[in-house]
Amino acid sequence: MIKTKNGMPVYHGDTFTIKLTRYSDPDRLHAARNAARYLGKTDIDNIRRPLSIIRMGHVPAIFRGEMAEFEFIDVSKEVYDHLATYSTANMRVAGGNRALKSDGYTMPSDKVKDVGMVKLWIENSMEGYHCLLDHGETPQVARSAMPVNAKMNTFVFQFNFLTLGQSVFKQRIWEKGAQGNTEKVVQAMYELVEFMDSQLWTTFYEWCGKPSTDWVEVRRKIKKKNISLADFVEQARNAEGNILLEDLLVELYGEQKSMW
Repeated sequence: MIKTKNGMPVYHGDTFTIKLTRYSDPDRLHAARNAARYLGKTDIDNIRRPLSIIRMGHVPAIFRGEMAEFEFIDVSKEVYDHLATYSTANMRVAGGNRALKSDGYTMPSDKVKDVGMVKLWIENSMEGYHCLLDHGETPQVARSAMPVNAKMNTFVFQFNFLTLGQSVFKQRIWEKGAQGNTEKVVQAMYELVEFMDSQLWTTFYEWCGKPSTDWVEVRRKIKKKNISLADFVEQARNAEGNILLEDLLVELYGEQKSMW
């Protein structure tokens, strides 16, 4: 659920909260100006042009200069570690568990066979971690016993738009294989920026997200199986007459499989 505070959106998840604390181009005017310069145009306030640049497949370097900054509250170390893998992040601010203490944990969002058993052993791990702290070990030492789903203290990441659209969102929510809690948190990040500029981020999704990866998979399968026109006609003979060709191709050849 998204609510606004001081004009900025805040996402309230089931066990976590994410605040969008800064968003550099809410009116898309910076991207419009840079898109005009990139293409040698004079109408620098044409806010539709950045969308066209994405659709046409031009190098979208104009989005590298714009950024979104997120504040993460009650998010697990597992998710933090996944976000920290993006070396192109503009900024990362986190006290971490070298000096700070974690007091809670998050249950896995993946399919769990025995919820009670999983909860018991995560709590045992948290108890061992806290026991080491209580016996005078430093947080840096005690964290070796801490479960990966322990909640981090509030941390901040700042990403440029290009990294969000082509890497973070693409790999963590738009491709198969995304992991449970990380997928939930990154989906929340996407909904926050989409709240600020739905046209821009829907366009990123259309051309960098699942529709785009579906087409890559269609081409891969057609080439791998050497699909002929006759093969296609035979496979499509039971399709409804009013189905769009794009949808039919994706239905026949576009199913993505996770590598995991």
